[in-house]
Amino acid sequence: MSRRKTDVLTSGYVSMDHIIRIASPARIGFTSLVQNQSNVDINYGGCSVNIAYALCRLGMCALPILRVGEDFVSNGFKQFLVEGNVPLDGITEIPDEKTSVCYLLQDNHNDHITIFYPGAMDEKYAGPMKDEMFENVRLGVITVAPQKDNREFFNQCKKHNIPIVFGMKDDFDAFPEEFLKTLLTESEIIFSNEVERKIIEELLGMDDIEELFRIGKASIIVTTLGKDGSLCYIREEDGIRREKIGICEVEHVVDATGSGDGYMAGFIYGYLNGCDPKNCCELGSALSHFVLQKEGCCSNIPTEQELLAKAEENRMK
Repeated sequence: MSRRKTDVLTSGYVSMDHIIRIASPARIGFTSLVQNQSNVDINYGGCSVNIAYALCRLGMCALPILRVGEDFVSNGFKQFLVEGNVPLDGITEIPDEKTSVCYLLQDNHNDHITIFYPGAMDEKYAGPMKDEMFENVRLGVITVAPQKDNREFFNQCKKHNIPIVFGMKDDFDAFPEEFLKTLLTESEIIFSNEVERKIIEELLGMDDIEELFRIGKASIIVTTLGKDGSLCYIREEDGIRREKIGICEVEHVVDATGSGDGYMAGFIYGYLNGCDPKNCCELGSALSHFVLQKEGCCSNIPTEQELLAKAEENRMK
């Protein structure tokens, strides 16, 4: 009996995020006053979870492969996933361990310090991933995770002929040079921001990321530019098509955490629905628009109808 079709598998860290806003930059030997009462609240996330949750909210079947601790139920994470219609098939519970926790410190200059406890996602718990998880899958998404997990995920995707979407991160523990080069040349779609794009160009000795089409399998490369929108490069029969996509403006940005994951989710939603890459970018920008307006990566994900309406509204401006 064949397994039900999965639109997207995701690999990456899970995280119980605590967002802590402080009045002034943190300094050794000084006490920093916390400004937000919500610092005690848990915002469920991690790149793989953010992308899978958003896609499920949009009516797709997106399954994150990850590990959690024995607090999976007590910390509310299981209920959060169930209420978001996120499949639990890819979740492994590690006894006598805790689910990953992240403390995000943000000061009044918008500078950040991240403190992370990997818990159940520690690489020492990594192991083989079941073949059946990779049957009838349309896309595999690789984000930052323990190297062993991402290598296993990558190998399984290759074994089952699953196209890979790579969300670049400048984390050389997760992506050492040799593995990073493999991901860059073997992925179908590649996302990066401006800093990560420069890292790719320097790593591969390129003047421009477009040269990646010559040595790799990518059909689409996207660079996000923050308030300046995004650039999309598309491989076509007669050459490379370039598109510049503007932002979907937000009157007041509350929290930028997870906006890049939101962009990827919106893009993937459009891609799997047969949209032109430029329209996929517009959907990514529209989904980011929602994420930016509320604290927490998954706290303001739109419905499919809301996303399409916002993308169309922005397109008509």
